[in-house]
Amino acid sequence: MHIESLTYISFIYSLHYQPMRHISITSIVIISILLLSFNYKGVPHHKFKEDHFSNVEVKEPSDIVYDAATNHFFIVNDGGTFSECDLTGKVIRTAKEKGWDFEAIEIKGDYIYIGDESARKVHKYKKSDLSLVTSYETPYNGPRNSGFESLTYNETKHCFVMVIEKNPVTLYEMDENFKTIKTMPFKGVKDISAARWYNGFMYLLSDEDMEILKCDPNTYEVLEEYSIKVLNPEGIAFDKDGNVVITSDKLQRIYYYKNLPKTNE
Repeated sequence: MHIESLTYISFIYSLHYQPMRHISITSIVIISILLLSFNYKGVPHHKFKEDHFSNVEVKEPSDIVYDAATNHFFIVNDGGTFSECDLTGKVIRTAKEKGWDFEAIEIKGDYIYIGDESARKVHKYKKSDLSLVTSYETPYNGPRNSGFESLTYNETKHCFVMVIEKNPVTLYEMDENFKTIKTMPFKGVKDISAARWYNGFMYLLSDEDMEILKCDPNTYEVLEEYSIKVLNPEGIAFDKDGNVVITSDKLQRIYYYKNLPKTNE
């Protein structure tokens, strides 16, 4: 059990078994600070405020990924299209071949992988000309609009990770042909709308909870949480400097943040 959880339990015990006059103001202040800094699970929790935002030319942007080779973003949308954009969200080019309901995107090497939620497929495109190479069937058979909402490549475990949005939230580790290696439940959130491996950690984005979850890339245990104030956040990426960008589907915006705060900030 976390030290913070033990402290909280001790505080509740003191409230129940000791007269209120014996509880010092200092003790109450210390406990209040702990409760503000850590959530009920004992995980460090931060408030994360955006630096600025810009309107993106892609309608209903569902997910975003940063490409270090071009210093551009690639963005997918609910209408089954994806585009290469500059860092302000201005469209540079759009793929000719459309899908059904694009919700997730990842870049690996010279290829772009896109999760088509309603079609239950992952499409593989050439990054050079945005042409379709092949499509893979995915193993989910639940409600049409509650399928795989997230896709990223876990560099730590050398596998793709896809996440079922809700009911229940479930992580799938997959090989390069999108055959299931392992599945595991992910509890404690209402939904997961995006995933991104970055710099040795797995980051999951919750639309309904408005939170970024920093996770262990091996176990997917939540290590830290960051609350954000973005309506309908559906995509997450990190630029070349480690700054966070979030896409808002409903507002058709990109929100720009600085680096994630450390535990002691």
